[in-house]
Amino acid sequence: MKFIKTDTDVNLFENIIETESQVVTHLVIPAGKNVPEHFVDYDVIVVSIKGKAIFGDVTEKREEVVVPGDIVQLHPNEHHYLKAIEDTEVMVIKSKLK
Repeated sequence: MKFIKTDTDVNLFENIIETESQVVTHLVIPAGKNVPEHFVDYDVIVVSIKGKAIFGDVTEKREEVVVPGDIVQLHPNEHHYLKAIEDTEVMVIKSKLK
């Protein structure tokens, strides 16, 4: 078992765990800033831990507001983006599932 502490003063992001099959990223987005449309070749879970953001699903042309405790699940290659309404922090868990 391994216990990992995250940085409380992150400038945009820190990769906490990085292996061939998994990446865990602590993402910090200041209010008014955006993460532009992108996609990854992983199954992704996004867990909101602070603030309020708009999470956009490009394919379905839909936006949802996410707040602490909300979870977003994405399949590989789903185009998405984030817009921070408030200072926002999320944990992004990217996994190569078989």
